[in-house]
Amino acid sequence: MIEKLYENYHNQLLWYCLSLSGNNRALAEDIVQDTFMRGFINAHILNEMAEEQCRSWLYRTAKNIFIDKIRRTKNESIPETDLVQEDDLSEVIVMQLLNQLPDEERTLFLMRYMQGYNSTELGEMFDLPPSTVRARLLSARKKITKIYYFKKGEGE
Repeated sequence: MIEKLYENYHNQLLWYCLSLSGNNRALAEDIVQDTFMRGFINAHILNEMAEEQCRSWLYRTAKNIFIDKIRRTKNESIPETDLVQEDDLSEVIVMQLLNQLPDEERTLFLMRYMQGYNSTELGEMFDLPPSTVRARLLSARKKITKIYYFKKGEGE
């Protein structure tokens, strides 16, 4: 079953992980590889599921792996020599980008990605369905990416 899932969903899952990771191909490929490794380990469970359930399992697992990697990275101390890279978004640059977002999107973004709240928790705080929170976060990520690459193209 895992071979069939790999053939049918590898490319789709890679695109999904690219969108999660902000087009960080190396991270996206790592997430996809980890997802299918977990699928291989849990093949006995996947063999008992319908294909649509397996697809959902793959996407949910990939999302959870992404969240775990982000949290782990956030909690690790980064050596000072690794702080300066060409495409590194320092906290100052991120804050400058965030200041160009509408207030609600900026608040949701900060609370989700800087403070670690999930969409359900944010939905409860702001009296919104979690799907609306996720849609607004997606919108914020797209705007930030667009602004960043626009500014980068200007030589800033």
